[in-house]
Amino acid sequence: MVKIPENFIGKPENYPKKLSHKEIKKRFLSLLGEFKKPKVLLNLKIVDEQEIDGGIIKQKVEYFVDEGEKVPAYHLFKKDIKKDAPGILSIHEHGGDDVFLVGKDTHCKPNPDDPKQYSYILALEGFRVLAPDALCFGERKAQWGYSKNFFDEIITDMELISRGKSLCWKSVWDNSRGIEVLEFLGAKSIGSIGHSGGSTQNYILTSVNEKIKASVCFFSFCTLRHQFYQFRLCHCLYHYVPYMVKAGIDWDQVVSLIPPRKIFFGWGSKDPGSPEVMYRSFVKAIEDRCKKEGLPKSVFTYEEEVEHKITKKMLSSAIKFLKEGLK
Repeated sequence: MVKIPENFIGKPENYPKKLSHKEIKKRFLSLLGEFKKPKVLLNLKIVDEQEIDGGIIKQKVEYFVDEGEKVPAYHLFKKDIKKDAPGILSIHEHGGDDVFLVGKDTHCKPNPDDPKQYSYILALEGFRVLAPDALCFGERKAQWGYSKNFFDEIITDMELISRGKSLCWKSVWDNSRGIEVLEFLGAKSIGSIGHSGGSTQNYILTSVNEKIKASVCFFSFCTLRHQFYQFRLCHCLYHYVPYMVKAGIDWDQVVSLIPPRKIFFGWGSKDPGSPEVMYRSFVKAIEDRCKKEGLPKSVFTYEEEVEHKITKKMLSSAIKFLKEGLK
């Protein structure tokens, strides 16, 4: 049985610090790194196209995120879609070794009865969906060297950190270029969705990129104070931005930057990877800001007695949220 102490162990005094939202944003963006104008055009290309069940067109596309670096993705949409239909950036889960092998394919199978296939299901619902491979996953796995899967991700993160960046920065950069693709394809309003490690990438992206009007995150809510000093729960690497604790900021403070835009949290009370105190901290931080500044409701939740698994009811609630938020 896992032992969780009642109180923090070793937490720095006064962490996290009480800061204005302006100061939180300033400190976080300073730690995250620069986002200069891209040096290369997207140069979006269709590699393959097929029609799959439900009258959905599934295109395999490629686009550049940086010099010499292309990202493979699926572009899913109804045959009769309007050009300006809302766009959804669909970020795949992190998972274990099996997900490293397939990446974007995890959520794109043509099975409307499996809520894990949210990229495909959202296309059925009339959204224009872009589902890319994250760095180190699927077609972006390293094809050389000793390190594989999670160890490859670790060395990738360490290399980025040695250049003054991080895997978190890289995730925001690559996913922001994905948003550019959706805009290029005609989407007038942009939403995003992610499960597990994809949820992590998504709430970080939404905190930074204001083009996202409505965002859906399933599980994996992390606060560093609980993670480091109480639960010792190791999440995927996107959470670990160098000097974040030293700067006095935590992830619930960062997601409080999202209002007045909208975010949906799907949480399972039996999920050991998403302790309730971390999830509640996210919700409270956003609600507190909205109340303090007189902002409209920005956080919407769906809670169910499940583990780390999207249910049909949870996905249905999220789709309703996206349709309303991306009008």
